[in-house]
Parts: sequence; structure tokens; C-alpha cells
Amino acid sequence: MILLDVGGTFVKSSLGIAGKGAVEGTFASTPMSSDGSAEEIAVAFRAAVAGQMERAAACGACIRTVSVVMPGPFDYKNGGIFLMKHKFAAVYGKTFREILGDVIAPETRLVFAHDVNGALAGALMLRPELKKGNVAMSTLGTGLGFAYAKDGVIQESPMGSPAVDLWNAPYNGGILEDFVSRRAILRFFAEQGGVLAEGEDVKEVADKAREGDEKALEAFRCAGRHYAAGAKDVVERLQIGHLLFAGQIAKSFDLMEKEIVEGLGDNVEVSVVDDIQGTVLVGIASL
Repeated sequence: MILLDVGGTFVKSSLGIAGKGAVEGTFASTPMSSDGSAEEIAVAFRAAVAGQMERAAACGACIRTVSVVMPGPFDYKNGGIFLMKHKFAAVYGKTFREILGDVIAPETRLVFAHDVNGALAGALMLRPELKKGNVAMSTLGTGLGFAYAKDGVIQESPMGSPAVDLWNAPYNGGILEDFVSRRAILRFFAEQGGVLAEGEDVKEVADKAREGDEKALEAFRCAGRHYAAGAKDVVERLQIGHLLFAGQIAKSFDLMEKEIVEGLGDNVEVSVVDDIQGTVLVGIASL
């Protein structure tokens, strides 16, 4: 099978073994602009898949499935239809098979999952003990993702998106993502008088925090307090016993862990997914 992890700027791909994950030595990253034209987007997808088809042919493997995770909105259940307007707008309404064209055979199976659902699926495969009870995952990065599972079964909407949204939960006159995301941490840092050089981002804020910069540390603490305050009702309503954190900002989870743990209370265990890329690939291979 071919595994595809679709982001806004790259298509990450590898060969995969069903239920196990990526085949070592086959990982590739194909540049792609989600703001590009329909042809530019199609060329990138076709290049990513064709490259993996060549790798498979070289080792005598036959590709029967292309397994894909990507952000939404997207119809994951009914043919894989692009429904995004903030990115991939040029291919709105098109199916994934239509975009790939003759790069794959008509009988090739296509399966899709929301990126957070895919990451959670990987975590459940790698840590079977999480298949007992209610488990959730929050991804912290450019935005705020959330998915949850009951006794190992990921809960989905009719189109295959996460069953419960957290990013757009009403909060402080806006939505929770306004207070827990890349842009939020940068805003908190700037509001306290913190200054970044051109090209610096949240990673540099985290570096400053670890060097003892109180303004930088408070930016992360602030995001942690807002997360706990905004997510607590959802976590309690869904009776989440274990909450996983993943994503680029989650790499700095230690800077806001105290605020999140104390804010959510003692009824939920919290941990971090260290290898998010590997976890996602395992999840894709389990679709």
C-alpha cells in the first residue's frame, strides 16, 4: 500500500504494510502549495504517488491500496471529495481519484481519514492499552485538533471527520483556537512586550522560555490555561480518561503542562505523543 500524509505545504509519503506502518527507507516529501492552481496541486499528488509506485515496482510489490490522511473539511466516506475553501480551494468539489487520474489503476482502493483521526488511530495501534475506555487526542499547531475513541473505536461524523470539534468551541467572545494555537502564542508573547526577529516563530518563543525568558514562558502558560478552561467541559462530558497531545507545539508541552494538568483536574491522565510522524504513518496503514 501507499501511505499519504497531506499537509498544506508537503505531501509526505511512503510504502506501507497494512496494520504495521511505513516500510523503512521509502519515506519521501513532495512540495505542494495548497493555495496553488488545480493543476499544480494535481501534479504534486501525482508525483508523490508515482514516486512510491516506482519504489514498489522496483521491489516487486503490487499496490492495491492508497491510504490517505488530510485535514478537513473533506468527505472521507463518499469518494474522497475536497470541501476546503481556506486551502485546496482550486480543487473544491473534486474527488481524490479524479485528481490522481491514470497514475493509479481503476481498481486501486482509496481510503481516507481526517489527520487527527489518523494520528489517534496510530496511537491506539502502538499503545493497545489505550483501547480500553474513552481516549482523546489534541493536536497543537497552526490550529487546534481533537478526536476521541470509545474502547478503541474512533468516533466520527457521517463524512468521517472527528465527531466532536474543539477548535471552534465558543470561548472568551471568540473560539478556543483563537487562544490555543500558533497565532495565539505569538500574540500572547507580543502582548507582554516580547520581540522576535524576522522569520522567528513559536519554536524561538519556546527556546527563549527554556532560557528563562519570563515573557516567553508566560505565553505558553497562558495557552495552557486557556486550553484547560476551554476543553474541560468537553473532556468531562465525553468522560475522557486519557488525553494525548501531539503536533508541533506539543513538542513544547512541558512549558504548559502544569497549567493544563491542574486545569483539567485529576480524572484525566495526560501524555504526549513524541513521534507524531511515525504515529500518523502507523495510523494510515491501519485504515
